[in-house]
Amino acid sequence: MTVSLQAPSPELDLNRPPASGAAPTGAGLGSDVRQQLQTWRDAFDQSFAQPRQTGEDDTPMDVLGIRIANAPFALNLADLAGLLPAMTPTPYPADAPGLLGVIGHQGQVLPLYDLQSLIGLGAAPPARWWVVTRAAALALAFEGFDGQWRLTRQDRLQQTDAAGTGLAVRCGGHLRPLIDVAALIAGIADRTGAGNGPAHHL
Repeated sequence: MTVSLQAPSPELDLNRPPASGAAPTGAGLGSDVRQQLQTWRDAFDQSFAQPRQTGEDDTPMDVLGIRIANAPFALNLADLAGLLPAMTPTPYPADAPGLLGVIGHQGQVLPLYDLQSLIGLGAAPPARWWVVTRAAALALAFEGFDGQWRLTRQDRLQQTDAAGTGLAVRCGGHLRPLIDVAALIAGIADRTGAGNGPAHHL
């Protein structure tokens, strides 16, 4: 059984890029969008008070359904610290694979990476959404956001997938590979090395 906590409102086009110059705090967005973003952020905060949900036991797991290369994927909410509408990142003079630039978030300068590139699907078109990771000071950009769901063990299936955790989740009408954010962070750290470029925040 899949229980939707906060699926996108049908009146909102969450895959539409925000207006140029929009601030991640919600300035320039409609009141309905700002309210929905605040609801999701509250859900993030609530999830942090709970033990990390890895999907390896019977504990319900909260996930975000996202789109990469127009295909459905999922992220474990426990791996994330924030969800933001995309803006234009500041260029950074480095050639790290997938690095799009740097962004400002809550007083920090974070490297921004193309999630589609990191999972081996090539460079993405301009992103519409960013997530900030919980385990490291960096952000990931992706194409589309489908919603948020709480999943039982019955909604998590074993699979073999180089882009995921070995798990797929059933939500939002799709079977979605669950992306291993921890492995992506480890890969970025291995490629950049401590102190080289914005990823030294790792």
